[in-house]
Amino acid sequence: MLKVSVIVPVYNPGANIDDCIRTLVHEQSLPQSEYEVIFVDDGSTDDTPRRLDALAAEHDHVRVEHIPNSGWPGRPRNLGIDMARGDFVYFVDNDDWLMPEALERMHAMAVRDDADVVIAKVVGYGPGKLVPRTLFVENRSGLKLGDWGAILWLLSPHKLFRRSLLDENGIRFPEGRRRLEDHPFVMHAYFHARSISVLADYPCYHWMLRDRDVNASSRPFDPAQYYENVRDVLDVIDEHTEPGELRDRLYTRWLRGKLLGRAGGPPFLKWDEDYRRERYEEIRRLTLERFPQTVDALLPLNWRVRAALVRAGDYDGLKAMAAYESGLGTVLRVRDLRREGGDHVLELEARFARDGVRFERRDGGLRWVAAEGVAFDEDRDATPDVEASDLHLFVRAPESKVEFDLPGTWTVELDEGPKGVRAILRGTARLSPRTAAAGAALPPGEWEAFGRLTVAGFKQTGRLRREAGGDPLVFAVGEDGSAEERRARLPARLATRFPRAARLARRAGL
Repeated sequence: MLKVSVIVPVYNPGANIDDCIRTLVHEQSLPQSEYEVIFVDDGSTDDTPRRLDALAAEHDHVRVEHIPNSGWPGRPRNLGIDMARGDFVYFVDNDDWLMPEALERMHAMAVRDDADVVIAKVVGYGPGKLVPRTLFVENRSGLKLGDWGAILWLLSPHKLFRRSLLDENGIRFPEGRRRLEDHPFVMHAYFHARSISVLADYPCYHWMLRDRDVNASSRPFDPAQYYENVRDVLDVIDEHTEPGELRDRLYTRWLRGKLLGRAGGPPFLKWDEDYRRERYEEIRRLTLERFPQTVDALLPLNWRVRAALVRAGDYDGLKAMAAYESGLGTVLRVRDLRREGGDHVLELEARFARDGVRFERRDGGLRWVAAEGVAFDEDRDATPDVEASDLHLFVRAPESKVEFDLPGTWTVELDEGPKGVRAILRGTARLSPRTAAAGAALPPGEWEAFGRLTVAGFKQTGRLRREAGGDPLVFAVGEDGSAEERRARLPARLATRFPRAARLARRAGL
């Protein structure tokens, strides 16, 4: 019996499949006799079918199946499951790629933990490939659905699944042209999984944002179709739960991520008026139809504001709220940086820039000072929301985009001013290069330091700096595991746009 069957749906990838083939077929540390790669060609019209057939002829662990175009990944993935011979199956998209030890590490964790699902660390590229940072802070074992909400925030199919779990419970992808086909599949698997593990200390999967003309799922969606597909996911939850606390907690993921998350912030403002209004109408219709207000009560303050505006039909208020949140900046200041052995200890202060998020004292508690144009005056005391404010620190490799968490402890202090009360977080974080990669050693190279500030649910991410407007904080990690602070290089995106400036900066040693 093979250990892993890797299933790759393929449609007209062109050269974008090169990295997938290279890393899957040629570079995995798992012996080729212990895994197979199943490419299911969904009616490609480019040169890919010929190339895949030649690959299969050269390699015993590669199999290829050609089918008429189905228009979406569900049918090819299901056929791949039916063809699979491995104990576990793993889904890879044809324009993504894997690190060399990915299959070996995932399989070893699944066997060690007796896990039915392994969620391995994903690195996302581009705005359409967002990966929740709290999911991969550390390795975890023995999870079940409902134990930890973070596993709900990455429902892409790029996970290791025990094949018997899928077959015995009839778990397959919805087929046809549809959005979110991975959500019902993954949720169905989560409900039936005896144990779920998280592999956080090795970046297994690189999730790429490629040509929008090739990847249909990255185009602006049709709101009516999209939210009909969200209903399908909610139906899976309803099938496996009774009304009550667990269902409400699960529902928050879609209310926040797929409805309220698309009714605020910069994404809400960037669309033209007609398309924004069309999306808003579908969001409001589904909110009123499927989400009881008991779900709203589980949300942080800023999401409760959006929910109240949606339920009230206050479209202009949502636009005003989006403008307010888009204008929030952060000040993430390193007050002190010292060495303790091989570690770097950072004393930090974090707050929103300028006026930021303000509160007023009322009836013995705190109330949010609503943004201009936003009608919201909740009776509920916002003090617990403020006390739950947090600073999530992480380091990122500028080239690979791999991120790892930095542990820290924070206290929330209230600063009284003429414009109200604001929250300031102060505390200490530690960079331990020998354990900073979720318990493993941080790979050699440059690592930029970032922080995501959350106050009462309002979030902004920024770079750590020694002083306002100063250079970003960067650490250079050596082969021996040492780390030294260094000056930041010209950001990669600027180097791409201004190559001559980048060359001059390199010559100057920047």
